Amino acid sequence: MAQYIYATTARCCCSSARALPLHAPALAPSSSRSPLRWRSAMGASDRLTVAAAKPRHAAPCAATVLGEPLPASDDHGLVHPSADFAAQALVSSPQQYLEMYQRSIDDPAGFWSEIAETFYWKQKWSPEEVCTENLDVTKGPIKIEWFKGGKTNICHNAVDRYVEAGDGAKIAMYWEGNEPDQDGKLTYSELLDKVCQLANYLKSVGVEKGDAVVIYLPMLMELPIAMLACARIGAVHSVVFAGFSADAIAQRITDCKPKVVITCNAVKRGQKLIPLKDIVDASLVESAKNGVTVGICLTYENQLAMKKEDTQWIAGRDVWWQDVVPNFPTRCDVEWVDAEDPLFLLYTSGSTGKPKGVLHTTGGYMVYAATTFKHAFDYKPTDIYW
Repeated sequence: MAQYIYATTARCCCSSARALPLHAPALAPSSSRSPLRWRSAMGASDRLTVAAAKPRHAAPCAATVLGEPLPASDDHGLVHPSADFAAQALVSSPQQYLEMYQRSIDDPAGFWSEIAETFYWKQKWSPEEVCTENLDVTKGPIKIEWFKGGKTNICHNAVDRYVEAGDGAKIAMYWEGNEPDQDGKLTYSELLDKVCQLANYLKSVGVEKGDAVVIYLPMLMELPIAMLACARIGAVHSVVFAGFSADAIAQRITDCKPKVVITCNAVKRGQKLIPLKDIVDASLVESAKNGVTVGICLTYENQLAMKKEDTQWIAGRDVWWQDVVPNFPTRCDVEWVDAEDPLFLLYTSGSTGKPKGVLHTTGGYMVYAATTFKHAFDYKPTDIYW
């Protein structure tokens, strides 16, 4: 249960760096499935950079390593943390890491099953099909499958189970805006309410399990809310970096054919105003030329950047987030999905050709991403990550 800080600006920030005693195991749950899309190991296309957050209003300082490192030894140039630091680490020594790694190679089904047991599953996977793969085209279709037969929901695992465990009052995320006096925070209970309201809205406009939703949002808290809301109802979200051009968005819309596009009217980066809604408008015109029409553009009014009256609007298609989403109930039933059901689409940049959509499925991604985060950053429940 990690706390996250979402920042909308690239302001330089000093942070306390935690020692990284463990690299992600070489054999991690990987699952991507679609005959028309590139396949990759689960999580391979995603990169996450996080560090322990600096206390607010602290004076600039050099990065600090927790625990005085010992001199480098001859064993491949390893730098060892202090004994006190190692003692409280999740992986306390290179030997422990190597033992974990070796087991993941020798017994991947047992290794990852034990980890998967720490998550909530509505229905457990088949013990005989923890992990199956075929990477040889001469032996049939390429496939990578994890926890086949299991049913779960990543939104429930990320939010609901902590509220149900009595941690609803704990802060789930902080938000830091474009200016020093712009900030916010959400508890797990507040986050769950907002996720459910958006999920109920999406269901009301016809978004169902398996439908695609494109999200073109900057670093507002509404971005993870939208991702979680889609996962809650089994919809497939595709996050497009809120700096991509209208053509780039149109390519992704044309490919995944979403029922809804979620954006905001504008965002400020430093002193520069980025009219995101205008960019989306242009992309929807372009995708329509390619035969793909999106019925709803749900737009969040980012008042810190632009007012409603200054936003270009198309009646019948465009809907203000604040006008509809808060009116929906704060409870929404979870859609339990198969471990191999799709979770999200992440497209390649397209720098060397047409963007390819990497389709990540639910079970393997959930277990792998959370486990990598836990061990690579030696996560403790009191940590706050930027």
